[in-house]
Amino acid sequence: MEISELGPWISAAKDSLVGISAVTATIFAYLGLSAWRKELKGKAEYQLAKDVLKSVYKVRGAFKHVRNPAIYQYEYPEDMIDHHGHLKRECNYEGTAHAYEKRWEIMHAAFKELEEHHLNAQVEWGSKFQDVITGLRSCRVKLHIVIQQMLERKKGLEFNQATTPEERAEERSVLYYGGEDSEYDKFTPEVNEAIDKFEKWLRPYVSKKA
Repeated sequence: MEISELGPWISAAKDSLVGISAVTATIFAYLGLSAWRKELKGKAEYQLAKDVLKSVYKVRGAFKHVRNPAIYQYEYPEDMIDHHGHLKRECNYEGTAHAYEKRWEIMHAAFKELEEHHLNAQVEWGSKFQDVITGLRSCRVKLHIVIQQMLERKKGLEFNQATTPEERAEERSVLYYGGEDSEYDKFTPEVNEAIDKFEKWLRPYVSKKA
């Protein structure tokens, strides 16, 4: 074959190489973009899982704060304290109600943050995540009801009186934090079980980053 006849073949080969190079570059670009998107999604899921867990732990702390058996002097209004630093007898209801109202503000703020992160989690992971929070919501409602019943009795509304020893024990179990292993505190395990639902769902996303 004459050299002059090789020209079209060389030109065609060059065009083929250019085409192959372009296809190869496109494939690598696509793979790189896919890896980048996957990395971004992983980082977003990690941060979201971390944010949700942090807000869950704040709620756990709020439960302990509200259920603290001791009400300290600084939790009462100053004008309701006697010269010994104790709550005046005639202010028993008002002072206790004030203390629990301030404590509940901590719970409200913690739960508000959790609800916001929980909504974002539903956007990310779909409707399967929406029921994870149900247990904690139920615990919050249960605690709020017991607090209201206790305050109503202090106000003299005896129709909410816990009548049997079992009922009184159940109420104290919810109202007062007794520790993680207390035989008298049956409510803390209930709260921990509700928190464990978040742990089981979110911990794998947090662990991926580690």
